[in-house]
Amino acid sequence: MVIGLICLGNMLHADDGFGPAVHRRLASRRWPDGVRLLDATEGGVLDLLRQCRHAILVTSLDRTLGQPGQVLRLSDDQVPADPQGPLGAGVAAILASMRRLLPEPPATEILGVVALRQIPFSAGLSPLVAAAVETTSAMLWREWGQPAAA
Repeated sequence: MVIGLICLGNMLHADDGFGPAVHRRLASRRWPDGVRLLDATEGGVLDLLRQCRHAILVTSLDRTLGQPGQVLRLSDDQVPADPQGPLGAGVAAILASMRRLLPEPPATEILGVVALRQIPFSAGLSPLVAAAVETTSAMLWREWGQPAAA
């Protein structure tokens, strides 16, 4: 079982491409044993979560959670329910599915940026969200990328 840094999102939906942008920024780094940077843009999130004892979901967040461009770290119970219920595609729906379908769900937290715009078929991050890619990447590397001290 690993610590999974799971990057979520769709690069073709404006600021929803935040997770993939963080993944691209960190993909060339060598991570310590037991930590995996995972790309969930193709789906299969529950399969990735099954492999983890601890999961950090890297994603864009709804504007109701803060100011656009603001980086937030949330526990899984701080994410508002998806208004579309279990049919939604956001992080809340993923968390609900994880709790319902995995016998032993991993400890999960969310590291995300408040999106300015999430427009289908509109590539490119807004400037505020693009700036948060570097901040979030640095946070992840500082916390999970450094080998444990002996």
